[in-house]
Amino acid sequence: MIIRNIDVNGDWIYGKGKNDYMRDLNALKVDLITRLKQWKFDCFFAVDEGIDYKNFLDRGTQIFLDNDIKRVTLQTDGVLRMDTFESTIELDERIYQAEMNIATIYGSFEFLFAA
Repeated sequence: MIIRNIDVNGDWIYGKGKNDYMRDLNALKVDLITRLKQWKFDCFFAVDEGIDYKNFLDRGTQIFLDNDIKRVTLQTDGVLRMDTFESTIELDERIYQAEMNIATIYGSFEFLFAA
């Protein structure tokens, strides 16, 4: 797998030729981050892709958000399974965090995602 790298703001990196691209496990991590940050109905050519943050960052909806995060993670190319999953939600600040151990075709890694 090869994918263009992103900076801390999630924007594509340009200007360094081949060094702007990630390979294998690092590429998979960038792809996963990008897919998890995509809001459902936000991309005109893939309206059913992404996470329904608009409806699921509310009281009593954490299980639905967890299920969406798991679905997108497991549907990411190269992901084999999710060995562990824990999440927290801070409703006053509308911050969601998920920590998971993911097995991929490149090996396993701990992944912390915040939205």
